[in-house]
Amino acid sequence: MMKIFRVIRRGYYICYGIVGNQVIRLDEDPIRALIRYYENREILGDKVNGLDYQMLLSKFEINGMKITKPLDPPEVWGSGITYEIARDRYSAEGNIAQIADKTIYEAVYDDERPEIFFKGNANRCVGHGEAIVIRSDSEWTVPEPELAVVLDSNGKILGYTIMDDVSARDIEAKNPLYLPQSKIYIGCCAFGPFIASPDEVENPYNLDIILKIYRDNMIVCESTTSTRKMRRKIEEQIKYLTRDNSIPDGTILTTGTGIALSKDKGLKHGDVVEISISKLGTLITPVLRRDNIKS
Repeated sequence: MMKIFRVIRRGYYICYGIVGNQVIRLDEDPIRALIRYYENREILGDKVNGLDYQMLLSKFEINGMKITKPLDPPEVWGSGITYEIARDRYSAEGNIAQIADKTIYEAVYDDERPEIFFKGNANRCVGHGEAIVIRSDSEWTVPEPELAVVLDSNGKILGYTIMDDVSARDIEAKNPLYLPQSKIYIGCCAFGPFIASPDEVENPYNLDIILKIYRDNMIVCESTTSTRKMRRKIEEQIKYLTRDNSIPDGTILTTGTGIALSKDKGLKHGDVVEISISKLGTLITPVLRRDNIKS
């Protein structure tokens, strides 16, 4: 059982593993470490004393050491409408395109083929304590708390993590062909603070997910769900992602959200988003609006 996290210090990335209560400085990059652990449960590295990673999680930076995303994913993909609430809430938003007598969201929920979309790559992602972003042309951007999996090039699950599939819902709602603009931009994706090995999680379909949004240090939104409500198995989502589509080691697939926020729950500049998932910890990210960011 292992969790991986990563820090930046003096411009260099350092990768650590947590095994039990012991912190180990890993001798290889996080993707290779996950593959090695998956293949033979081997961990290469030296034990570290005096690194208070719990303090690092709460402060984000101590002694010149700053926590960041646990790996640099070469690709991030999303799977959508995997929970019933997403089908129902999105279908009720107004003039939604239809296929036969169903909205497009109802149709994809009921269909054999899932919705799979490209989300981004490492330079569009942030980690624990780093800022997610509201597009300058969006007035209704929401966090989408999700369980995500880290995959090897064969589609094997190397680990699990928390992901926020930040989405400009007003852009997608206006026209589904605008989905890439809703989903893909700088700061559209946060994940971490850990990648947990599969034996750390055991059962991915029995995890509680809690979302909190803070504004001026007050909770303005709190919602919960569970992966027990996931309609599509993760293996099914992976099967369609990898069908006629090669992926590199370290690819992340996020598995859909069971929390769909209404227009009055949209993010604002200065908010803080907190997402907790059983066995995976808590991901905390401040919120910035693109047109409020000083260049």
